[in-house]
Parts: sequence; structure tokens; C-alpha cells
Amino acid sequence: MVVKNGRLIGFYEFLNRMSKSTLTVKTFTCILMTYAVLFCGYVSAENVKLSELDQQLTLLESKRTQSLAFVADSLQEIKPLVNQMSAEQTYRYTLLQAHSYSMLGQSSEAISLLKQQITSSFSERLLYYKVRSVSLLANIYSYYNYFEDALKTLHLLLPLLNEINDIDTEVMGYGVVIDLFGQLNMPDESLKYAKIMYQNFNKIRSPRRKCFVAFKYAISIDGVYDLDVDKWLEVEALYQDAFDICKKNDEKIGMVGALTGRVNILLKRKEYDKAKKLTKYALGLASAIPYQYSISKSHLLLAQIAMGEGNAVLSIEEFNQSLDFALSLNDSKLFTEIYQPLAELHESLGNTDKALKYLKLYQIHYTKILGESQNHIIAFETTKLDYIEKERQIRYLNKDRELYSAKAELTESQRNNERMLFLFICGGLIVLTVFAISMTLQKGKYKKLVQFDVLTGVYNRGTGQNMAENQFVKGAANGADFSVLLFDLDYFKLINDQYGHGVGDWVLKKVCETVGKKCRSGDIFTRFGGDEFVIFMPNTSEEKASVMAEQFREQILAIDTRHSGHTFTVNASFGISSNTAEDLSLDPLLNRADMAMYSSKNLGRNRVSVYDSDMQGFKQQHT
Repeated sequence: MVVKNGRLIGFYEFLNRMSKSTLTVKTFTCILMTYAVLFCGYVSAENVKLSELDQQLTLLESKRTQSLAFVADSLQEIKPLVNQMSAEQTYRYTLLQAHSYSMLGQSSEAISLLKQQITSSFSERLLYYKVRSVSLLANIYSYYNYFEDALKTLHLLLPLLNEINDIDTEVMGYGVVIDLFGQLNMPDESLKYAKIMYQNFNKIRSPRRKCFVAFKYAISIDGVYDLDVDKWLEVEALYQDAFDICKKNDEKIGMVGALTGRVNILLKRKEYDKAKKLTKYALGLASAIPYQYSISKSHLLLAQIAMGEGNAVLSIEEFNQSLDFALSLNDSKLFTEIYQPLAELHESLGNTDKALKYLKLYQIHYTKILGESQNHIIAFETTKLDYIEKERQIRYLNKDRELYSAKAELTESQRNNERMLFLFICGGLIVLTVFAISMTLQKGKYKKLVQFDVLTGVYNRGTGQNMAENQFVKGAANGADFSVLLFDLDYFKLINDQYGHGVGDWVLKKVCETVGKKCRSGDIFTRFGGDEFVIFMPNTSEEKASVMAEQFREQILAIDTRHSGHTFTVNASFGISSNTAEDLSLDPLLNRADMAMYSSKNLGRNRVSVYDSDMQGFKQQHT
């Protein structure tokens, strides 16, 4: 008894056998009904009416990661109904078709379908399907190593998430980001988004989505702590939790992924018997779908287990089975994982020609994945993506405050308009002039309130860092220098404690006034919080920043405090860091400048320190 094209084969044979048996009519009827109930989900789409199409699409959506052949065959039988489908049914059918193409290795067909669907017009009610289409397209680009296209597609996805108030959709979008950073071998970035996604785990409605969220969180943790022996048990427990959640919902792909994660940890611990048992279990699940990529990965793991056990012949046999599936997928990443150990195995057995052949193939595919020009594109696009996501999160966190400010501005604007109307009647052109001046001043006032620190008059942290990030990204594309000068006031707490917070506020304003006069027009002077300040210096080398920092230090030290009503000394400790080729954002520069500043603290305060690698522990020592 088999299932083919959504139909049961051997049904008449079943009836014939039952009729010849000694079972009673009642028993036979019960068995027949049980048979029908067990397989009622696999109804042929050939006979589906348009009125039953939604039910059939729902069935296929539930089976798309469990039975690839059934879904693919059923979609072919539904195809004649395409011209009669509603817009929503068309979107659902196209998503299923694209997913089926992708899972079967037909990437170009899947990409073409999704690109065409994304360009169509979506109503607000159906915008959810546009998000799903963009997410799937980005995922396919990422899977097939089209990293530039994947990142550009994510630039379309993240703004769309703001328009969809649905946790499952947001989780789906973050899942694509996690997969992409995993493909780019950027585990810290992948984990950052996995944590955001996992924090909302209990809010997720879809059981299937919960399965993949648990698995992606486990694999992201594993990517960061891969070499940390003390973390292996914790990571293995996360994989087990993911497996249990996926098994409960019969999500075989998620089950295979969780099993594979556990096997990799067992391999590192050299527990080969247990690893072999779990891998064969995973191979059985992958074959039942069937999913060629997971089948290939399972044979790859069995080959690695055989290598660990010292069985070179069996290892080569498993590698070759893995290679058969990888060739059908044309997956360069899989090729690199297979060809390199095959070359080493044949070399150890004295098969020099085969070893050289596989080594050359490995080099071809490794170069294809990690070409130098592609790396530059990835670095630049990733920086832009991170900046877009930061902007999105800032908008989300400040939404309530912006709404309140907008209402206040609207009220004030209405009052001013009433006054201006009265003056217009009385004064004509003079009143119009006053109106224009008044509106300009108000705009400047509100802009200053949003962008500047109220006490000191310099940029606040959000505005200053956003402006600096923009300048950094523009400069990075041209290879320009960029320096960060971080300083805070020494013993500022003692000033507050001894003379009061009024004197402390006077000191902060006086320091900003003194330093601000000497800042250049392109420098971005920012209050980071409390008595800590940052000066972002575009197009400034480390040497120039050091000279300017020394000038600032001397000017702060020369402040005459008698005008505050007390006599004391104000001084500050400075830390300097400049960009390197590896820096993709301002965060590493700020971190290094922070360590340099604490180096100044540890060396006696009231000094300037330029970051070097020996300063890694200074902040902890000072704390």
C-alpha cells in the first residue's frame, strides 16, 4: 500500500483480501472505515472543486516540510484552477510552488515566481503574503550563497515588518536574518537576532513556527559557543528541547536539524556510538520527507564518525553517498565539506591522483564561496543592514514619545494659527512676516529639543551616534580615517557630593562650552550620559585626534571654578581609538576608546591614552 500523486494505490487489492478473509461484515466495515480515516488527508487534488480549494491549500501548507513529493504532485493537479483563484488563493499557491521548487533544488524557478509575486499590488489585508514572499526569497538567496541579493531583499523585508502587527510574521522575518548571518559565518550577529526572536517564544501561535524558533535559537547559541567545552551540555539540552517541540508537531525537517546539532557535539566529545545512532535516525527522517540536503548531511556525518573510528574505507563510502546528493543540489558549501576530507583520506591511503583531484575541486568551490570581491560586498551591505535595523528599533521604542510630542506640537500650532489669523486681519503684510518668523523659531526650538542635550546644549546620545554612524558608513566606503575621542570627568561624583548638584551642572556646562569652542565644524560633540562625553571625528587620523585630545585636556584643567562659588580643580581622562579595516560599525571603536579611557584612569587620571591591544583588561581592573 503506497501513496502516489495524493491517491492510495492497492485499495482494490486491499478490498479483495478482506473479502476472502474470515472476518465478519461488522469487523470488515470497521477496518474499512479506519483505513479511510487514516488516509483521508491524502485526497487527490485532481478532483478538488474550487469551493474546496482553501481546504486543500491548508492541507498542503501543513505537509510542505513533511512530504515533498506529495506536495509537488498535488500542486500540479491544482494548477488547472489557477485562473479561477482569488488573490489570496493565488498568493498561497505561489508560495507553496516556490517552496516546493526550492526544496527540490530548482532555485531559479522559485526565485522567478517570488520576484514576480512581490512586484504585484497587495491590499492591506493581504500584506502578510508579501512579507512571506519576501522572506522566502531572501531565504532562498541565502541558501544558494547569493549573499548580495539576500541582503538587498532584507532591506525590503525589515520596513515591511513595521506594517504587520503579527508576532508570527515578525518571527518569520527574523528567522531569515538569522539564517543569512549563519551562512555568512557571523555567529554573534545571528545570536543577536535569535535572542530577540526567542524572547517572544510564548507569544507565538503557530506550533510549526515554535519548532523552528527553538531550533534556530539552539543553532545560534551553538555557533557562538562552538569551542567552549563548558557550554556543550547546555547547547545539547537546547537541541533536545527543539527536537521535542518539533516531534510533537511532526516537523521532520526541524527534528533532523536538532538531531544533527546534537551529533556535532557528540563528535567533538568522541562519543561515536551514540552519534551514529542519532545520525541514522536523522537519515531515516530525511529520507521519509525526502529532503536531499539533509540526506547528504546525514551521510556526511556518518563519514566523519567512521573517520573518528579509524575506518577509512567506510568513511570514503559515506562521503561518496553524500556527494551523490550534493551533486544533484549543486551546493558549493556541501562540496567543500566533502572534497577536503576525501582528499585527506585518499592521501592517507596512497591514492595520490584522487587526493589531488578532490583537493582541486575543494579549492574551486571554496574560492567560489569566499571570493575577495564578494567579501567586500558582504561587509558593506551588512553594515547598512545593521544601521537600518537600529533605526527601526529606535523608531519602535520612541513611538509613544513621538505621538505625545506630535499632539503637543499640533495644539501649539493651532493656537499660533489663531493668533496669526487675528494679526493678519489687523496688520496685513506685517502680520505675515511675524507669522513666518514665529513658525521658523518654533521649528528650530522643537528640533533642538529632539536633537540636543537640554543641560549642556551638545548633541544627545541618540542623535550624535546616528549622525556619526552615517558619517562612518560613508567614510568606510572610501577608506577614510575615523577617530573616536571618549572622555569623562575625574572625581565628578565628589564635586556633586561636596558642593551640590547645582555646582555639578555648572561644571558640565562649562566643560561643554570650553571644549565646544575648539571642536571643528565636522566634529560631532555628544553627551553619552552623566559626565561622559564623546567626540566623533570623521576624516581624522589617530595622531591628529591625540593632539586635539591633549589640547582639550589642558583647556578643561584651566577652567576657573571660582565663578561657581567654590574653588576646586576640574580635570578629565581621555581615551582614543581609530578605525581599522575590520570595523563594520562604530561599536568596536567605542569599545576600544572606552578601554583606553579606563587605561588613563588606571595610570593616574588627567591624561590621554591611545588604544592598543594591551588595554583589554583595564576596564575590569578599574571597576
